[in-house]
Amino acid sequence: MAEDEREEEKPRVKWIPRSRDVDKPAALPGIHRYAPFTNLTDRMTTPALNRAVMVGIGAAVALDVLRPIALGMWDAAYCYECRACYATLEKCPASITFQAELTVACRTMDYRRFVKNRGLLCIRCGNCNGFCVQHLNLADIFGKMGVATARAVREGKVPFDVVEGAIYEGVIGREYIDEIYEWYRSSGGRRLG
Repeated sequence: MAEDEREEEKPRVKWIPRSRDVDKPAALPGIHRYAPFTNLTDRMTTPALNRAVMVGIGAAVALDVLRPIALGMWDAAYCYECRACYATLEKCPASITFQAELTVACRTMDYRRFVKNRGLLCIRCGNCNGFCVQHLNLADIFGKMGVATARAVREGKVPFDVVEGAIYEGVIGREYIDEIYEWYRSSGGRRLG
């Protein structure tokens, strides 16, 4: 019986969250004056904020999926950037080293990224197709994006310096060089030669 009484006499320690513990500061001295939200109890999320965040995330995902579909690059929406296509390094006759970057450029319609990563050199041989774990027809995707990029250059959607750099670096394939060079010269570019 004496042991039972001793166990009952032990005071139970109640856990107090750090944010409510008056002995511990909620922030460094002087900061509380400028940022009163540092106390953890003041940063509770609200249902309205949670809904707003979820709507924002949903809109971003929807744009990431719907944009390539609307622009005719629906295959690119299935790429989850595993980078398995990088194994094509020695087998790509156009020496394109970052096929996943080209796929991302296709999905986002980022012409600058497509040109910088040598996408206009793609000859659509299909060597990279066998490495794709999603079984995407990368050659077809890059071909569509090449046509879209050439059209964007003619429409002035690609910055002049990107086109000029691509011409001087030689990263525009023979399929597109004539029309892109013609646009370059008509836009005031220097004559090569």
